[in-house]
Amino acid sequence: MKKTVLAIIMAITLQSMNGQMQQAIERIAGEYGLMGLSVVAVNDGMIAGEWYTGLRDYDRNLPVDENTKFRIASISKFVMTTAMMKLCDQKRLDLDADASDYLGFRLRNPNHPEKTVTVRMLLLHTGSLNEGTGYDPFLMATYNNVGNPPSFSELFVPGGKYYTEDMWRKEAPGEYYTYCNANFGLAGTIIERITGQRFEEYIQQTLFIPLGINGSYIAEGVTDINNLAVIYGRKEGKWTPGTDDYKGMMSSPRDFSGYVTGTNGAVFSPQGGLRISAAELARIMILHMNKGKYDGRRIISGKSIRLMHSAQFISTPANSDNEGVRAGNRGLSVQILPESASGTILPEGSHFLGHSGSAYGLVSAFFFDPKEKCGFIFITNGIAGEREAGPSGSFYSFEEDLIRALRDNGFLTCKK
Repeated sequence: MKKTVLAIIMAITLQSMNGQMQQAIERIAGEYGLMGLSVVAVNDGMIAGEWYTGLRDYDRNLPVDENTKFRIASISKFVMTTAMMKLCDQKRLDLDADASDYLGFRLRNPNHPEKTVTVRMLLLHTGSLNEGTGYDPFLMATYNNVGNPPSFSELFVPGGKYYTEDMWRKEAPGEYYTYCNANFGLAGTIIERITGQRFEEYIQQTLFIPLGINGSYIAEGVTDINNLAVIYGRKEGKWTPGTDDYKGMMSSPRDFSGYVTGTNGAVFSPQGGLRISAAELARIMILHMNKGKYDGRRIISGKSIRLMHSAQFISTPANSDNEGVRAGNRGLSVQILPESASGTILPEGSHFLGHSGSAYGLVSAFFFDPKEKCGFIFITNGIAGEREAGPSGSFYSFEEDLIRALRDNGFLTCKK
């Protein structure tokens, strides 16, 4: 009898907490002018709550809900690297090998031709590659001709069609951190050349199918396009679609049939193209919290997960670009939040890491404490106002308000 009464009390309390949290995210979304918003909290390695508000499609007045998928931008890198580490487990990939050995062409900074660019450097953004003026034309040529895209050698080897001198930094490989999306197009190409599989196929088989995730790095792979959120920016005071405005139908899918595996993995947008729901993304977080296991099944080795999380490049003002929010040391496709975030906005003594995303108007955050198994996911598909850093320096103001709401309502309970 006592157990039954206690269970009823706990259920009523949880319902009240959920209701208060829903009110909080609706208030925050309204205050900051968010188009739509998904919030998921994870505690003790399980989803503790999920909340949704706003619109996934403004023109069609469709709401964000638990099935809404977003193009999550650079959190895609974290997910890609998680799958890539399986190749390390299988001893098919050496992170400290010359990336050239896998790519099939000589990847060298012309300013330091004697220095190798390793796979690890690509994942740390320390290989001295830069998003120079040749990058956007190369990327457009890639996306516009997915059946026969240009090779990355055309971008990074002097004399290539898209090569420009500013594709390489003056610093030597391994010396300086500068965020460069091209690193992950190269990493995706390496996956293809090792496995003989297309990047999308490898990710599905290695990670998504075992985790029960119905996501895709290309819009053509989204099974229910009607649930895909449109990403919005603001132009002249009006909401303007930035990407994924399919209006519920993929009318002109790109033809990948002619693509030769290992040519240019960027056709699958490993750097930012993953479409996935917030709740599905939480499965990736739980996998990391459980050191590579999900539902008791080993997916990635604990050694590889720990390696991803470990600080492998110590950032200072002298050796890193100033990125504003998210500054900190670097793991493998991992942003390690600075100690200053702990005790200001995050729980005292916590150690959060993860990744963020920002593209076309979307802002996403995926951060957790792997030891204490608590974390959160925020995804919004548009912000009406300016994005300003909050007092912690590690999050935007609207994100800090969301974190505060999670803490105040008992959904961010790191055991410190």
